[in-house]
Amino acid sequence: MATYLFIFYCIFLVALFIIPSYITYKRTGINPFKFSKEESAINYVGKAYKIISAIAFVTIALNSFLPSAMQFLVSIEYLKSDIIVWIGLGLLHLSFIIIFIAQRNMANEWRIGIDNENEVNLITKGLFGISRNPIFLGVLIVFVGMFLIIPNAVTLVILISGFIVIQVQVRLEEEFLLTSLGDEYIEYMTKVNRWLL
Repeated sequence: MATYLFIFYCIFLVALFIIPSYITYKRTGINPFKFSKEESAINYVGKAYKIISAIAFVTIALNSFLPSAMQFLVSIEYLKSDIIVWIGLGLLHLSFIIIFIAQRNMANEWRIGIDNENEVNLITKGLFGISRNPIFLGVLIVFVGMFLIIPNAVTLVILISGFIVIQVQVRLEEEFLLTSLGDEYIEYMTKVNRWLL
């Protein structure tokens, strides 16, 4: 299970972030990675997310290749059970499907961060018709799934900090879209919830 989780996470990062970003760049000439070194709220969010992702990768790698080191991550023993692990694994696969479909819905509009340089086109089809942030929803599900599979203090911090960072980024992006699209985005907000409910 530990090795499968590591392989899955690697595929997750490559298939859902690296490849779609490369495809978008080849199709449009636009680099989808929109975080920069400029001191702004959205760029601090980008840095925080990179740190969270790196810690998650290291934790999963340790769990797979150096399981003896996991004892130092303060395991939450009462959450350890085969049923909970399978629920976590199910959530990881669900998140993959959600993000994959949402990226297909976005097509050439795929961005990581806020794009201040190019025209913004609102996506309302597919999963964006039932959630304004299906990709972020999928990422939150990843954090929950990882915590259930490897319940310890580190994965709990990843879950909590990831939730906070995503909440901040969503609101920054909403502010940007309200400024860029005005009434079009306001109307979208009245029809579709930020998450699901």
